[in-house]
Amino acid sequence: MQAFKTALGVCLRHPVYLIVYVGLLSLMGLFMGQSLVAAPDEGEFSAARIPFTVVDRDGSRLSRAIGEFLAARGEWVEVADEQRALQDAVATGQVDYLLIVPEGFEEDFMAAARGSGVAPQLESVFSFQSSSAMLADTQVNQYLRLVGVTAALDLGASAAQAIASANEAAQESASVQVVNPPQLAVGADAFLFYLMWGSYPLTAAIVVSVGLLMGAFSRVDVRRRVLVSPVSALSLGMQKVAAGFVVTVAVWAFIIGLGLAAFRGSAACLPPGALALALIATFLYALTPLAIAFLLGQLGASEMVSNAVGNIVGMVFTFLGGAWVSISLLPASVQAVASFTPVYWLTNVLSSCSEAGGATDALWASALPSLGVLALFAVAIFVAALVGGRLRLQSSQAGGNAAAARSR
Repeated sequence: MQAFKTALGVCLRHPVYLIVYVGLLSLMGLFMGQSLVAAPDEGEFSAARIPFTVVDRDGSRLSRAIGEFLAARGEWVEVADEQRALQDAVATGQVDYLLIVPEGFEEDFMAAARGSGVAPQLESVFSFQSSSAMLADTQVNQYLRLVGVTAALDLGASAAQAIASANEAAQESASVQVVNPPQLAVGADAFLFYLMWGSYPLTAAIVVSVGLLMGAFSRVDVRRRVLVSPVSALSLGMQKVAAGFVVTVAVWAFIIGLGLAAFRGSAACLPPGALALALIATFLYALTPLAIAFLLGQLGASEMVSNAVGNIVGMVFTFLGGAWVSISLLPASVQAVASFTPVYWLTNVLSSCSEAGGATDALWASALPSLGVLALFAVAIFVAALVGGRLRLQSSQAGGNAAAARSR
């Protein structure tokens, strides 16, 4: 067991990788998952009120009506009708919505509504920090349409009558009721999202940490000393794999434990069978980065290469698998490529868990093919690692037969 202890010691002598890849990245997923947990809203609905100003250069009944319409839905801020003052008001956030009514607006608007002219345009400026300003502009345009419809239907109506009719129509509003979504939908999605995000720190941490301890035994001088030691190649390999497996289980247990502690209410919303399936699928996925790390170790990858592969593979797998962006939003060609990544199948299982009801037997039956694919990914890469290690053992870099042939 000396090699087993030595391998674990190599990993423990580099705690920074575990802290960064396991700790910090998992915390990022935790914070993002918490954003999906909506706190129940016990209050009543109230429409947002934004600061605005209306620069009235027309001074007509219609321009004043527009100002009164906005004043009922926001907070009027007095701003001087000067170019520099108007620019500063929007740039500094003093107002979110700036509306300029040009001179002669009412007369031109009424004429255009009755088909004898071109409709005048209002000049509006939105703050880049507020989306409510766009809503306010839409409401102003709808209000003007009400005025225009009245003027078009009653050619004898004055501007005051058209405004009065529009004000009466604008008083109509839909009833609003605050509905808190069921805890099952919110909680389960938050925990499962954390598991999807966890595929990235899981990949990076295992590939880098296990690749590091595997690589420590792949150095030429170490391999030569091992060849003359009484430890068989099979025993050494099994001890290295065991050490890597222990690190994998520890990383998986930490990420899962952190998720269960932070989202214990969310996890409790899942049926026991669905929760067990999600954890097992995540563990089966963890075997893939373990196999990748074993492959890197067999090929003698350096610490820098392990870091690069862990990060790049983790990000590519996580993105293509739909953990960061829904796979349905990606082009069909990208979706086809994504099916060749293990995270894609992990996401399939986790998505099935989120839709699970009480029939967990049917859930397991539908998830078995995805679980099998996850296991096959790990097996295929592990076999490739064995082949790669055997070829490297016979290469000149390993000091094998090829080296002897080259020295002659």
